Amino acid sequence: MMIFETLMRCKDVWQKFMLSVSTHRLFFLNPLSPMENESYFTTFILTEFQYLGSNKHIYFSLALTAYLLIIIFNCSLILLIYVEKHLHEPMYIFLCNLLFSELIGSTTFYVKFMIDLEADTQEVSRAVCFIQNYFVYLYVTAEITILTVMAHDRYIAINFPLHYTVIISTRKIQILIFVAWIFPILILIIGMSLSARLPLCGNQINRVYCANWEIVKLSCTNTNSNNIYGFLLMFTCFIPFIFIIYSYMKILKVCWSSCKSQKYKALQTCLPHLVTLILFLSSVLFEVIESRVNIKRVRNAITSFASLEFLTVPPLLNPIIYGMILPEIRKRVIRILSCRNKRGSIKLLK
Repeated sequence: MMIFETLMRCKDVWQKFMLSVSTHRLFFLNPLSPMENESYFTTFILTEFQYLGSNKHIYFSLALTAYLLIIIFNCSLILLIYVEKHLHEPMYIFLCNLLFSELIGSTTFYVKFMIDLEADTQEVSRAVCFIQNYFVYLYVTAEITILTVMAHDRYIAINFPLHYTVIISTRKIQILIFVAWIFPILILIIGMSLSARLPLCGNQINRVYCANWEIVKLSCTNTNSNNIYGFLLMFTCFIPFIFIIYSYMKILKVCWSSCKSQKYKALQTCLPHLVTLILFLSSVLFEVIESRVNIKRVRNAITSFASLEFLTVPPLLNPIIYGMILPEIRKRVIRILSCRNKRGSIKLLK
């Protein structure tokens, strides 16, 4: 009997403990009183999928093909830079980080997008939505910071070639890469925390992925703190673009006054950076303007994919651009392909 009573008491204590934990958990997820809990949603619905029509299997095939190409192109270039010791230079190390950030953005978007295409309902849990939200914006902000670091590297290399190895030392490379990653990680933790605390009056997101501003617009309460932080974040990200533009203007000025051979060499190394910058900047600006300014647009598959340009186009084209234009990478790619062709022809002869 004593054992039975002890077990019953333990059961009562355990039930009280679990009730306390669940109460605190609900309070953490939704810091509203029980009377105000009507505005809390545990899931979001991605409404843009309804405009894709009945061709979801075609879009799934296209998305899978694009994602596999992104994985192959970016991983191949990263592996090439890692294997080839002659490419262990600051410019190529920074390029590896850029390609890695694109793999993060692509994986975060494409995997969830393909799952939603095959699902009957495009409903996503609150936790998964904020995780996707965080990593999509981590890709965007990391891309900006890494492009800034790459612009700084090219600026020093072309304007101060004799002091390049002293200024861009191994220690400096480590610091630049660390800052390029830790800055986006920290500012996005703050941004996501501000969004996660908001009570919502709806759960329909007008995107095919979880976009932060679309979630903020669903809030029942005042979002001034989110708006102020959002504009500060955009301004903070705008400063690197000014630095990048200034750097490349100085680079072009030096190239213009140099001899023909030096001019060609400098432009050849800077051209992929400029193309990548213009491509990424235009796609991000389109998304920011389209989401922040309440533009009434025709909802269809074309406009849905146009808003995804910053997630789909740069990760696919950037490794091709760098692989084709940068001479050192191009030479090694051609050499690898030619060696494989020779081996294949030797096997055929045997």
